[in-house]
Amino acid sequence: MGSTILWNTRRLRWRDLPTLQDLFDSCNRALLEQVIIEEFACRDVRVSKGRYAAMQHRLDASLDAMESLPLDKKANRGWLLAPQASYLLNACAGSVSWRLHMALVPRCDTAGLEGLIRDKGGFATSYSHIGKTRKHRCRPAASPGNCSRDQVPGALGERSYTLAPWEEILACKVWLGGDWCCRERYIALASAFWEMTFFGFEYDRVQARMAQEKAACMMMPVDQRRTGRSSEDCDEMPSYAYGLNPPDRLVRKSRRRMAERIAVLNHNEDLAFYERLLDLSKRLKGRR
Repeated sequence: MGSTILWNTRRLRWRDLPTLQDLFDSCNRALLEQVIIEEFACRDVRVSKGRYAAMQHRLDASLDAMESLPLDKKANRGWLLAPQASYLLNACAGSVSWRLHMALVPRCDTAGLEGLIRDKGGFATSYSHIGKTRKHRCRPAASPGNCSRDQVPGALGERSYTLAPWEEILACKVWLGGDWCCRERYIALASAFWEMTFFGFEYDRVQARMAQEKAACMMMPVDQRRTGRSSEDCDEMPSYAYGLNPPDRLVRKSRRRMAERIAVLNHNEDLAFYERLLDLSKRLKGRR
């Protein structure tokens, strides 16, 4: 992880890209664990030396297991893990936070990505710039290997890998190219680890929890799978019935304006994400 020579190489083959397992194995273990604890496990919380050491021990065991697992290279063939940034608004606190997560997206061709970038209309400086594209965001996802220019934000078909077996995600190719600093690359790797360990840090227990969760999803009615709520939860009472008055118009407008500013920032982050993938696609063009 100390060298970024690969990310600067102008001509690449798909097989040249490292897998997530390769990167876990080659990075500085202590630094990766530090980032996992500071950015995900205990963000903005101080921990004692004893608790920190205990967390390191658990992370060590998980990373040891991940680095030794045999890979399932067929499951996600044609899919790529790449860092994607976003901004989050805490309306109550009036604060904004920046997050970086490792997105799992299908490999797209150069023409498709260029079309997506054109459709986004360039980097935005105001909310009015992006308003025209918002209505397109629910179009179908793309298939691996191709991205239609008719598909815009979210159309790359990013999918969660929380329920995916470790062997499948560890086998995914990873692209960390771009103007990331070393710590940001570690944050991206830490985010992948954090999503993979949503159900725990021990391999056998994680497998069992994943199986239970998948079974529960299969038994759940379709409408509840979409919303995660039962029909009874949807019987809303008017706010005045509980004595809860809506915020005054001044506050409401201020929050809406802040949300619009965050939308502009995320529009630009999406565009930067597409451009990084386009850069990779051009480097891979004509190489196998």
